[in-house]
Parts: sequence; structure tokens; C-alpha cells
Amino acid sequence: MNYSDGVTYMKDLTTKLDVGETSSFIYGKLKINYPGFKNYGDYKLTLNGNAPKHTDLVQEFYDKTTSANYNNIVNFLEDIYSNGLKAKTTIFNQDFINLIYWITLQEEINYPQPRFKGRKLTFQRFFEGVYSKIFPNIISIESVLNRTNNHGGGIPSLLNIKKPPIFYN
Repeated sequence: MNYSDGVTYMKDLTTKLDVGETSSFIYGKLKINYPGFKNYGDYKLTLNGNAPKHTDLVQEFYDKTTSANYNNIVNFLEDIYSNGLKAKTTIFNQDFINLIYWITLQEEINYPQPRFKGRKLTFQRFFEGVYSKIFPNIISIESVLNRTNNHGGGIPSLLNIKKPPIFYN
């Protein structure tokens, strides 16, 4: 399922509910409760009963990154950004792909492009987490985590990256 399909899927599910009705489904290890509270098609995502945090995912990308797999992880980020659940990787398992997709789909629904950044903003922080592992003299993981968790602080400016990923603009 790509992002366009995911937005349509969640909006269709919400349409089928009566006023005030809620529902949920399981996708791998994730539980998706809908509708959410922000926009039409929104949902609440939980993993083992807890809402995953973007900062935890940034940290996971940072922890997995090495100089040997840096390009593969950046390519994976571009792949999932473009292809959603059809993305391929040998570094991350399917549960992690599912988590990345569903958490970023939620951003695409609540902050749709082009008016807002949608999933792009989240992918930019994921990339910065990866980048900070290889180039800590340019940006530290602590700075990336602060940029990720800056609610109400505005959109952080982008780093000056040679050959940035497709979503880093």
C-alpha cells in the first residue's frame, strides 16, 4: 500500500462509521484505533499499548546506522517515502517497515501536502538521525531529537546536504 492508497483506505474506513462510533484493526504488531481527533481519516496508533514516539524512531535509525550501511538506510528511507509498504530492505524487519509507514501515513492525513509537510517532515528527521551518526560534527543526535520534538517551535531549517534524499527539500 502506498501513501495515496493509505489515505484513501483510512478515510473510507471512517466514512463507514456511524456518528460517535469507533473501531480498530490490527496490522502486524500495531493496533490502529479510528477515528482520531485531528482530521478526517485520522487514527491513533499503538504498539504494545503505547503510542510510538517519533524520537524513538529517530533513535532507532541512528542506532542502526554505520558507515557501511549509511547509503542503504538512506535508500530505504527514499523507498518507503515513495512506495510505502512496498519498500524493500534487508536492514529492517517488516514490523519496523509497518511502524514507519503507519506513523508517517498519520502525518500525511493530518498535515497534507502541499499546504503542509505531511510525511516529509518526519522523514527529514529520520534522515537527520542517520546523518548525525556519520557526521556528528555537523549535527548531533541530541540536536536531531530536539528538532524532532519541537512542538510549537516551528519547522526546523534544513541542513545543507550535498545530494540530499528526495524528501529533503
